[in-house]
Amino acid sequence: MTTEAGNYAGDLVVDAGGRRGGIERRLAAVGCRPPVVERHRTGLAYFCRWYRLPEGMDEGPRRPWAVTGGAFAGCAVFPADNRVFAVTLFVHTTDTTRSALRDPVLFERAARAFPPGAAWLALGAEPLSGVLATASLDNRWSALVDEQGPVVTGLVPAGDSITHTNPTLGQGTSLALWAAHRVARTAHQDPGSARFAVDHHAWAVRTLKPWFDFQVVADAAIGERFATRAGRTGSARDVAALFDCALEDPEVMRARAKVRHLVEPPERAYADPEIRARVARWLAARPDYAPNEVGPDREEWEKLTAG
Repeated sequence: MTTEAGNYAGDLVVDAGGRRGGIERRLAAVGCRPPVVERHRTGLAYFCRWYRLPEGMDEGPRRPWAVTGGAFAGCAVFPADNRVFAVTLFVHTTDTTRSALRDPVLFERAARAFPPGAAWLALGAEPLSGVLATASLDNRWSALVDEQGPVVTGLVPAGDSITHTNPTLGQGTSLALWAAHRVARTAHQDPGSARFAVDHHAWAVRTLKPWFDFQVVADAAIGERFATRAGRTGSARDVAALFDCALEDPEVMRARAKVRHLVEPPERAYADPEIRARVARWLAARPDYAPNEVGPDREEWEKLTAG
């Protein structure tokens, strides 16, 4: 391995440089084939502001704090330590109102239109930051093995170097630790060989890729709903129904918890016939169900975000 500090020889190099670590450029510079990259834009822009609860108020409302939203925007509150919490608004990247949310006054006005934002901002919290924007988010899978075999040997990716996902499901640290643990368990097995590279790739596809695919599906459902401004179309309604049903049905909640804590992949936990039947019954009893139908309508939203 060559760095600015000099050359270092090693049987195995672990790429933990993240999604912007530049491994593609370095491999191209030494004549390797490019990695196989799968990338999906989330289509979402996030706007976040940090606050601190008043002195003596150790915690805010137990609920609401989770993600809620309508057909074009959403709000979430994320409690942290030391009376600190974050309020986040999110819209589709094509939404013409998104730039207005950078204004702290308009941001708070819009956040108070949703149950989580209203409940927490009513407590008289002190702002700790301006409005922080995050966009250009994607879900990215990068493989160092293609149809011809390894594009390089003696190098394995871990963490965001192999898979980077939108943090809404909180998978990143767990997936990174799984990859690091496997490298630690197998690094003695001829790490410079093609077989080692192929085996590591096959393990990643079996173990990590399902969680990447799940995030892609979840983001696509949200993005579809926000982009079309429709609350009842296709997968968006189905995915939301499963989550909302879990709040009332303990068996569905157990399935959801297994997925959220990476105990079982979604295609196993959610495909269970009993879980599917429970969600179907829940939906049948609510023919007019529309996912996350809370917060302002479009006319009100545009008034709230108008400077």
